Amino acid sequence: MEEVSLKWVRGLKFLLTDKENHQVIIDSSKEGGGEGAGFKPIHLFMASIAGCMAMDIVSILKKKRENLKEFIIEITGERAQEHPKRFVKIDIKFKVNEEVKKESLKEAFLLSKEKYCSVLHSILNKPEINFYLNEK
Repeated sequence: MEEVSLKWVRGLKFLLTDKENHQVIIDSSKEGGGEGAGFKPIHLFMASIAGCMAMDIVSILKKKRENLKEFIIEITGERAQEHPKRFVKIDIKFKVNEEVKKESLKEAFLLSKEKYCSVLHSILNKPEINFYLNEK
């Protein structure tokens, strides 16, 4: 089972830690009442999609022995104006060096999108989410 914990530091600043003790600071912008000292949760959401797909695609391209020298994902999201200000549109652009065959990139992308990316599939196929307040 996957697991992370989130501990409040101060203000709107939190420390996210996983089982291997990797840590990420989460914070709000100064305009939003935070210190601007870390990632906003909504940006981590975007990074999770990009990171998951990137790992899949790079792994597949390496298995195909493509001459991968550069791989960039640019992800932008349009949010609703009213709360909860969820994403209403997300655009994801994939960029690789020109030596990578377009067919290989497309195949790797489709495998990630349709089969492998657990983050994307968790969004598209709503998981059951349970909340527990002050329970041990």
